[in-house]
Amino acid sequence: MRSFFIATFVGWFCAVGLAQATSSLSARGYTVLPEPQKVSLGTHDFTFGQNWQLKLDKSVAHGDAAVEALREGINSRFHMKLGASAGTGGVLTLRIAPGSVQIGKAQDPNKTLLEEQAYRITLHSGEITITANAGAGLFYGVETFGQLLRPKSGVLWLPEGSIEDWPDLELRLILWDDSYHLDRVDALKRDIRQAAFYKINGFVLKLNGHFQYKSAPAVVEPYALSAAELRELTDYGRHFHVHLIPYLDGPGHVAFILKHPEYAKLREFPGSNYEMCATNVASYKLLHDMYQELLSATEGVNFFLGTTQAGDYFFLPADDAYFLGMAHNSQCNEADLKKQLGSAGQVYVHFVD
Repeated sequence: MRSFFIATFVGWFCAVGLAQATSSLSARGYTVLPEPQKVSLGTHDFTFGQNWQLKLDKSVAHGDAAVEALREGINSRFHMKLGASAGTGGVLTLRIAPGSVQIGKAQDPNKTLLEEQAYRITLHSGEITITANAGAGLFYGVETFGQLLRPKSGVLWLPEGSIEDWPDLELRLILWDDSYHLDRVDALKRDIRQAAFYKINGFVLKLNGHFQYKSAPAVVEPYALSAAELRELTDYGRHFHVHLIPYLDGPGHVAFILKHPEYAKLREFPGSNYEMCATNVASYKLLHDMYQELLSATEGVNFFLGTTQAGDYFFLPADDAYFLGMAHNSQCNEADLKKQLGSAGQVYVHFVD
């Protein structure tokens, strides 16, 4: 299942790339996903190996995620470790210098956040430097460098030249649906880490009944993640510049809630457990409490009070509510409210904590 997902994910990027002109990197046999914004290559390639020294500028801590990713990636993929002292191969330097990398055209209007993710790689025989405006950019520069390394005849090769890169969008999401099966924490960490490798920085995790809700114990499925486990995943993701974003279905797609006798009274139609009654205040109270538990476990914010905090997100699907406004029965009367609204066709809901 996971291999299929990754193959599909990578295949999508490849399809996008084939639709465009062949890049200078791919023409030389190098692959980077997604394709960097600016690439300038020299005429020669050069070798890279464990005889190179890793040098950290004073701006980069030894425990920085970029340093960890570089060491981990080279070791796991190529069974190689870089030296801490001068070697015969050359020097690879990591550096953070605010304002050092200028970004170009992008869809996202928030240039400040895009600049934090920008980086530059200069590649020369004997000297490689990865420079970024902030920690996120340095991490992405390291991931690009790791993808660039091309094994051939038992030797790793790199192209001479330079790469400047920044994202087109500040937030880049994938949806990870764990509502019908459940990955354990270690597996989810691998999934998050692989997403980060391809510069995905939003991991939308759909658990539904696979979370231990205190406010709705009846919906909790076996082996559900605890709040502590979800917080552990959140911290792990943030270390690698990935936002773990909780996802909870509602008011449709909620058979995992409404199938339980405790919540049958919230059904839009008594005989169907698909959709919640939108005019029942208890529906909002239940969802509110479940949302808040997920937000707390991911160190989120109070969505309903309108407070915001950079870096914290919640995914509210609200899709496929096919029968909204149709119910007119003993426990749910939406049809009359629909008539009252008339041709305006708009509903404004005020949430109160």
